[in-house]
Formats: sequence, C-alpha cells, structure tokens
Amino acid sequence: MACSAVTLSIATIAAVLALACLAISFGTDNWLETRVNRTAIRQQLQKDTDEYRAYETRTEYFSRDQGLFRICFPEKKPKG
Repeated sequence: MACSAVTLSIATIAAVLALACLAISFGTDNWLETRVNRTAIRQQLQKDTDEYRAYETRTEYFSRDQGLFRICFPEKKPKG
C-alpha cells in the first residue's frame, strides 16, 4: 500500500510540473527567432521574376519571431 501512495505522489507532482511547463509554452511568443539579411537576398534576386515581385510580401524575406499563435516582425512588416 505504501508503494502506491509514493507512486501517486510522484505522479501528482509530475502532472503539476507538466501543466506549469505547458502554461509557460502557451504564454511565450518568441519560440523561433529568424533573422534575414534582406540586402543580400535583394542583390541575388533577378529582376522581373516571381521571387523578385514577392520580395516585399512574403514572410520568408523578413526577420520575424514566431510563436504558437502569432508572428511578430521586429523590423519591417510585409505588405499585404
């Protein structure tokens, strides 16, 4: 009977810690930080191509912080 009480106590503590970690992860926006050198990319793109036209609108050409529910642009925001 003592073994099941110890197991139940350890499981309860682990569950509380897991819920705390889950709450922290949902509350954090800056999970993935991506920095883009836009000047170097702009120099490599050929004019009159689809990538060149999408340079100002697509998010992969901008520095960003991606969280679970949001994407934040610290420097410049894409058009559109």
